[in-house]
Amino acid sequence: MKILIVGGTNIDINAVSKNKIIPFDSNIGSVETSIGGVGKNIVENLSRLNLDVSFATVIGSDYYGKIAEEYLKELGIKLIVKRSKLNMPKYLAIFNNNKDLELGINDMKAIDELDIDFMKENINFGNYDLLVIDSNLSKDAIKYICDNVKIPIYAEAISVNKVTKFKDFLNKLTAIKCNKMEAIALVDNLESNAIEDILINIKNQGVKEVYLTDGSRGSYLMKENKIYHLPALKTDVLTTTGAGDAFYSGVIYAKAKGLDELKYGNALASITLQAKESNNKKLNINLLESVVKKYENRH
Repeated sequence: MKILIVGGTNIDINAVSKNKIIPFDSNIGSVETSIGGVGKNIVENLSRLNLDVSFATVIGSDYYGKIAEEYLKELGIKLIVKRSKLNMPKYLAIFNNNKDLELGINDMKAIDELDIDFMKENINFGNYDLLVIDSNLSKDAIKYICDNVKIPIYAEAISVNKVTKFKDFLNKLTAIKCNKMEAIALVDNLESNAIEDILINIKNQGVKEVYLTDGSRGSYLMKENKIYHLPALKTDVLTTTGAGDAFYSGVIYAKAKGLDELKYGNALASITLQAKESNNKKLNINLLESVVKKYENRH
């Protein structure tokens, strides 16, 4: 299976407070910088699992852009690069002493250059079997993809602010992955916060499969009018950055191999939660399968 990811690459700056965060003050903690981005995180995971992946993304013109492009090339990923005159996109995440995200700020202006003209000139979607897009793309780019791409489209929500870009195109998507807050942003006439009701509401808007992650409570899938749930594995968490992207990577890996989507999604998320960065560099097929086996033994 040939998989294309179209989405963002950015510089992740992750700050973790040692103690309870004191607002409006300097807090002691650790700060790590790495290459991130939702699209990039997914393509890196799939590459480490030996899938045939290509990646269309924007690279900035600054020092960080050179580092990011070299990093992607070293992974052996087939790149379709839009070179921007802007600086490399950046994402700043501040985590509290429980390793939960307290605040995130993103500067993703350059991703708008992954526009319709660039896609028309550089991407033949018919060469691929499955497409993954993230909501860093502009709404115009998403509309173009949904109106013209015939292969299955898997969408990643990213955030409450960005997921609404998919609202008008749910009936064109094969699947969408959200956390609970992002899913609520897609719901029509919200009457209940129950996950089952949220899943049904989004599914009724036309998307074939709805994946919902709910932290330590695990993950859900609604497809073919059935709802599936799998609890999360207990994991020692370093940061939650990239965990949702890892879950969706596991889902797509399972799709490519005809395996259980939630089981592989949860397992890959568990592996990533144990890394300081948005990808676990120890990831490989053997590690993933070993975590899946632990899952099967516990459930």
